[in-house]
Amino acid sequence: MKESVKIKENFTKSEMTVAVVKHIIFFIIGFASTKASVKGLMIPFGISFAAGCGRTFFPSISAGVFFGYFFPAIGSNGFRYITALFAVVAIKTMMFPYKKICKNPLFLGFITLLATAVTNVVTISSSPADTALYICESVLSASGAYFVCIADRGLNKSIAGLSNEETTSVLITISIIISGLMGVTVFSIRLGVILGILLILISSKFGGIQAGTVSGIAISVAAVMSGEHIDIALAYALSGLAAGIFSTLGKYVESAAVLISFIICRTLSGFNSSAYIALAENISASVIFFAIPKSMFSTISKYFAPFPKTNEKSGIKNGIHIRLNMAAEALKEVSKTTEKVSKELSRINTPSFSEILTKIEDDACIGCNNRKFCWETHRKATAYAIKEITKELRNSGSNDDRDLMDLKGRCYRFSKVYSATVKRYGEYACALDCETRIDEVRDVVCSQLYGISDMLYDLSNDFSKGENANLSLANKIAGALRNLDITAEETFAKTDKYGRTSVMIKIKKNPELVINKRNIMKLCSLVCELQFDVPTVSKTDDYIYIMLTEHANLKVEIGVDNISANKDRISGDAYNFFNDGSGHVVMVLSDGMGTGGRAAVDGAMASGLMSELIKAGFGYSCALKLLNSSMLFKSSDESLATLDIASIDLFSGETTLYKAGAAPSIIKQNGRCGKAESTSLPVGILSDVSFDTATVKLKDRDIVLLMSDGALTDGTEWIKSEVKSFKNGSAQKLAELICQSAGKRQQNNTRDDITVMAAIIQKAV
Repeated sequence: MKESVKIKENFTKSEMTVAVVKHIIFFIIGFASTKASVKGLMIPFGISFAAGCGRTFFPSISAGVFFGYFFPAIGSNGFRYITALFAVVAIKTMMFPYKKICKNPLFLGFITLLATAVTNVVTISSSPADTALYICESVLSASGAYFVCIADRGLNKSIAGLSNEETTSVLITISIIISGLMGVTVFSIRLGVILGILLILISSKFGGIQAGTVSGIAISVAAVMSGEHIDIALAYALSGLAAGIFSTLGKYVESAAVLISFIICRTLSGFNSSAYIALAENISASVIFFAIPKSMFSTISKYFAPFPKTNEKSGIKNGIHIRLNMAAEALKEVSKTTEKVSKELSRINTPSFSEILTKIEDDACIGCNNRKFCWETHRKATAYAIKEITKELRNSGSNDDRDLMDLKGRCYRFSKVYSATVKRYGEYACALDCETRIDEVRDVVCSQLYGISDMLYDLSNDFSKGENANLSLANKIAGALRNLDITAEETFAKTDKYGRTSVMIKIKKNPELVINKRNIMKLCSLVCELQFDVPTVSKTDDYIYIMLTEHANLKVEIGVDNISANKDRISGDAYNFFNDGSGHVVMVLSDGMGTGGRAAVDGAMASGLMSELIKAGFGYSCALKLLNSSMLFKSSDESLATLDIASIDLFSGETTLYKAGAAPSIIKQNGRCGKAESTSLPVGILSDVSFDTATVKLKDRDIVLLMSDGALTDGTEWIKSEVKSFKNGSAQKLAELICQSAGKRQQNNTRDDITVMAAIIQKAV
C-alpha cells in the first residue's frame, strides 16, 4: 500500500514566531553583506550570499541583498549589482529542481562569476585599470559564493560538526558579514571590530590554534578590504594566533593574550587617540565573551571544535600485508628445505645392517680358518644366525638357544661373534634411535613452522581484507557526538571480515564530561543506520575509551555440567566458552587421555591453548597445527587429547563444528535431533592432523550439545530423545540432566569423566 506524505498545515504560535525571527535575521545578514566593501570601490559580496545560501532562507537573504544594493554603501551604482542579483536569482530558481547541482559550490560560484562579469561588461570603460577592477570584483564575488555555499551546507546538515573545509568557510563567511558592520559605530566604538575579536575568542576556545589562526587571518583580510590600515589589520592575525595558542589555559588567559597582541601592534604603529578606542573595543569583546552562558557555549562547540583524527593508513596497511606474506612464504620454504635436506642426510648417514655384518666379521673372525667358509660359502646362513642373535637382544632373551645351534656347531669363535654382535648391534640400534628421534623433532619443528606460516597468512588476510577502516563513518560519528557535548579526540570505525561494524572513540578526560552510554548507543545507531549494543567504557589517567559493536540478531545461553570418573580426583575433561569479538560464540571441549591428573593436564592444555589462539584471531586449522606440535613436543611420553569446538554466528545462526577425535555431538534443529560425528584423530598422536568439520544453520530455540565420550557409554539414542523432548528449561538444566543421567548409566568398572556443554540459541532482544 502506498503511503501518502503528510504535510503539516497548522503551526503553533511559537513555531510561527521562531520562523519569522529566523527570516528577519537572514534578511539582516543579506543586507549587511552588501555593506562589505573592498577599498571603498566595490561591494560584490551581497551577490555571493544570494547565490551561496540554502533554499530555505534564499528569499529572505535575496530581499536583504536587494534593499542593501538599493541603498548602496558606496557610490550610486547599486543598480549594476541589482541587475547581477536578478540574474543569479533567476538562474538559481530555474535550477531548483536539480538539487545536487543547486548545492554544488563550484556551480554556484560559476553562475555568480558569470552574472557579475556580464553585468560589468556593460559598464567597462576604456581604462585598463577599470577592466582589471571589474575582473577582480567578479572573482571575489564567485569566491564568496563558493565559501558561503560550503558554510551553509555545513551548518545545516543534520549531524553537527564541521570538517576543516567547512570550518574555514564558516569563518570566512562570518568575517565578510563583520566587515559589512565595520561602519556601524556607537560612541566611536565599531560594532564590526567587537564582533571580529569575539569571533577570534570563540573560535580559538573550541577550535584551538587552527580555528583561531584562520579566524584571525579572515578578520584581518576583511579589515584590510574595508579600509583599515595594514598595521592595524595585522593585529587581528596576531590575536588569532595568540588566542589559539593559549586557548587551553582558560578564557581569561586567552582574552589577555588577545589584548596584549593588540597593545603590541598599536604601540608599534603609533599609540594615538584611536588606540584608546581600540582598547575599549577589545575589552567590550572580552566582556561579552565572559558573559556568554554555558548552554550557548555548548551549542557553539559543536561547530568549532577541531575535527577528530581518523585512522586509515592504507600505505602502512598494504606494507604490513606484503611483509607478512613474505614472512609466511619464507617460513614455508624453510620447512620444505629442512624436510628435504633432513631426509637426504638421513638416507646417507643411517647405517645399514650389511655394514654391521662387515664390522662383526672384522672384530671376531680375523685369523679364523673357517672365515671363508662362514662369510663366503655360507654367508646367508651366518647373517641369518646373527639376526637371530639381534632378535634375542631385542626381546631380552626370549629366543631359545636351539635357534643358534647351527652357528654354534660350526663356529669355533662363537663367543667372540656373540660379543661383537652385542657391541655392533648396540651401536646400530643407538644410531637408529637417534635418527628416529631426529625425524620426530624435525617433523614437529616443520609442523610448527608450517603452523606459524599459516598464522601469518591469516594475519595478512585480516590486514588486506578482514578489517576495513571506514573514514566517512568515523567522521559522521565524531560530528554527531557533539550533540551530546562530547568532543572526540580520535574516532575509528572498522568493518571486519564478517561485515560487522565496530567503533572506537577516544576522548580526553574532563571533570565536566558526562558519559551516558545509552545515549551514545542511540546516537551512533542513528548515524550509522545500524543497531549497536550498549558500549563498553574504559578509562586511563588521561583518556576515556568507548567501544561499540553491532547488535546481534541472536544470543546463546550456555550451561555446563561435569562429573569426574572418581569423585575424589580431578576430571581429565576441560572446557571453555567465549565471544571471539567478531560476533561468534565459541565452545571448546577437550578430553585428555585417560583420567586423573595426567589427563587433566592434557585436556587443560588443549582447551586453553586453542581458546587463546582463536581469541587472538587465528584460523582454526593453523591453530590446530600449532597445538598438535606443542602436544607432541611437550614430553617424551605419549600425550594426546580430543578437541570438540562449536562456533555459533550470532548474526546468521550459522554454526560450524570442528572435531579432532571428539565424541559425537547432538544438534536439535527445527524440533528434530541429529548427530554429528567424525573419524579424525586426537591431537598429539601424528604430526599431520586436521579437523573434521560440519556446518548447520540454527535459529531460535535450537540446541547444540557437546559431550566427552564418558557420556556415551550407553549410546546416543537416549540423549537425542532427552534433547528432543526438552522444552522451556535453561541450558544449565539441560546440561545437568544429560550429565547426571549419563553418570547413572555408567558401569563401575568402566567409569570415565563426563562433561556436557549445552547451548540454546535465542532471539536477541
